[in-house]
Amino acid sequence: MLTLNALEISEVAALVASYLQDEDLASCIRVSKNWQDMFLPHRWRDVTRSYIRDWDTDRFKYFGPRQEALNKHRHLVRDLTLRGYFCEDDMCPLPNLRYLKIHHHSVGVGVHTLGDIFNWDLAGISPLLDRLLLIDLNLNRQSCQRLLEHPRLRSLELWRVVIMPDAVEEIWEAFKNLESLSMSWVSFKGNGPSIPTDTVFTRLRTLVMKNVGDLSHSQQFYMVLRCPRLESFELKTHSFEARMTINHPVQEDRWSQLDNLRIPLSPGDEEWAFILERIGNCFENVPCLHLSGGEFGPRSHKALGPYFRNLVDLRFTYGDSSVILDVLCSCPKLEILHGPVIFTSDIAEGRPWVCQQLRELKICIYDKETEQDLQPMVFERLSTLVRLKTLDVSWAVSDGCRGGVLEFRLDCGLGQLASLRELRTVVFYNRSTFGRTQRLEMKDVEWMIDNWKRLVAIYGRLNRDPEVETHLIDLLDDHGILHAYSNRTR
Repeated sequence: MLTLNALEISEVAALVASYLQDEDLASCIRVSKNWQDMFLPHRWRDVTRSYIRDWDTDRFKYFGPRQEALNKHRHLVRDLTLRGYFCEDDMCPLPNLRYLKIHHHSVGVGVHTLGDIFNWDLAGISPLLDRLLLIDLNLNRQSCQRLLEHPRLRSLELWRVVIMPDAVEEIWEAFKNLESLSMSWVSFKGNGPSIPTDTVFTRLRTLVMKNVGDLSHSQQFYMVLRCPRLESFELKTHSFEARMTINHPVQEDRWSQLDNLRIPLSPGDEEWAFILERIGNCFENVPCLHLSGGEFGPRSHKALGPYFRNLVDLRFTYGDSSVILDVLCSCPKLEILHGPVIFTSDIAEGRPWVCQQLRELKICIYDKETEQDLQPMVFERLSTLVRLKTLDVSWAVSDGCRGGVLEFRLDCGLGQLASLRELRTVVFYNRSTFGRTQRLEMKDVEWMIDNWKRLVAIYGRLNRDPEVETHLIDLLDDHGILHAYSNRTR
């Protein structure tokens, strides 16, 4: 019977190679000619070269393949990372290079100081290059022309980059050809870098702007409005003036493909409403909406309300309990909800929940004083979320509020959650949210183990009594369920 070596199957060899470090790949290449043919392309697919200063010895050290070896195998290189003080003379043509990462530091200065200006002819180095990452660099007009105007460049990431005054016009021209743009801690030097009024970024689908200095909030949103094909948008900044940002409704066909909008800003309810009313037609096809920061109140809630039926992932930080309730009662497609506080009285007196597709729920369910008798009604509503995998009630109001969080005990109605058979993670406490301690007993934890068969982790304090809590943690550990005092993933 003819047998086949699994490593002779290219898909299997590629899978094995994906788990091996460079040293292991080098060992495999030396085994035989066949293994060399199989593993050599993986050894050279992703190459890192470093030439950096050792501050202990004040000497430069080189790491990575030598220039002679790179010349020999240059046709195999797909991704190349350069760290340190390389210049164009250190490069050779790489005909199949697709992704280049340049992380540069100036000679003789600290590691966080921006580097020299690069004027490399990237088109001459690799005709197929379509993705570029620049870290700690200055860009002037000539460097933009040579680095960013590569005819095939579609994805650009700038991290701690300074745009010099003479490069502003070239920057906007280069951005016109991109499909993905990420700017983090980027600063524009000189006078305000105004965007030409006739500029349209017709190809841009993904846009991330995090702390872009010298580009006003109005200009940042103006840029967003000039991206008609945007599919994903994330903006991070420290302050925001909504009325300066959007002064006209978005065209009906603009952002028709947007499906991911992330705006972590700090406007109030009125400002959010101002934004949502003007770009609301874009939400018709936006299932993912992250509005963390500021106050999401009645007016902004009303502006977004018509689009609740399409939401799949909704996350916001501050809002009234009634807003959370309306989301739970009005979003049939919702799978992920991160929100602030909802009171048990609003749940008990409100309409039935329609969000039966929820997989991840992160809110604080809070009792006002004298409302503990309503907790069974809360558990009854939670029991309808049969697809729930993560239940996080670690959001909490300030310690000055009178009342308490939802108690996961059998005598408060916990037994109604037997329907949550998909539940895997329960979070009672998160270090950043002042969550309160539960008062679980042995029978409560035993019930969780018996009924939530897929449970893998519980986060938070289980009981104020250290001895009781130790016994509860031991019980969880005996059943292979992780316990920790804080969930840092929020």
